[in-house]
Amino acid sequence: MKLVELTSALVDHLRGTIPSPHASGNWIYSDYPRTDATFPRISVTQLSGSLDQIGIGEKTEQATHGKLATIDYDIDVWVKVNDKTTYQSNTYVGTKLRDLYADLVIDTLSKNKDTFKTTYGILDIEILSISTQPLEDDTQLHRKTVTVRLSFLWEW
Repeated sequence: MKLVELTSALVDHLRGTIPSPHASGNWIYSDYPRTDATFPRISVTQLSGSLDQIGIGEKTEQATHGKLATIDYDIDVWVKVNDKTTYQSNTYVGTKLRDLYADLVIDTLSKNKDTFKTTYGILDIEILSISTQPLEDDTQLHRKTVTVRLSFLWEW
């Protein structure tokens, strides 16, 4: 699997499972939002990655050499102070909205591990950390970061 395909798969899956707060258009992207963008917004950015030996002299099912690849991503939920949306008959505003979408990201990734495995070959998805950033005074944005690790077999 190529890194671009992995990032696209993650973004596409989140787009397809988390309901949009907007009437139309995408709101989940593989980069940070511009300050003049429409919010709420979710960004998926790669942090780091590593390749580790599967085992000395071992080959994969396809009889090729392989390594265990792990890629870490930050999934940031960005919400303006007064952003509001209704989800399942409840209205969420500001930090409550930010927390709702962060929870939906975590639930989506946790509950769909089998889908990621069969569709994309992702062996595991781990939630590494969840952190809340302070309010950005100049943009009036609240942000919550969910850091995840995706593991898959990289073959050559």
